[in-house]
Amino acid sequence: MLEAAHLTRRFGSRVAVDDVTFRVAPGETYGLLGPNGAGKTTTIRLVCGLLSADAGEVTVSGMPVSASTTTAKAQIGYVPQDVSLYLLRTCPSIPT
Repeated sequence: MLEAAHLTRRFGSRVAVDDVTFRVAPGETYGLLGPNGAGKTTTIRLVCGLLSADAGEVTVSGMPVSASTTTAKAQIGYVPQDVSLYLLRTCPSIPT
């Protein structure tokens, strides 16, 4: 079970995600819909632990998801629209 409770994320004075709460049970499919700038990508990044929330919590099977946890994040699959995410990571075996 994936649960997001009262997620809030700000970038300076701009509120990107404001008190978002949802639950996805095993076997369910969930979609985030909204116009550009609605906070969908930021919410997904919070759920995956790629960003930290200013308020609220994300749990997977009761385990908290945060930037420092790996057990909960190992249960999440994320395929970004572009591969710029991987440019933030380094791997000594891949030439840059």
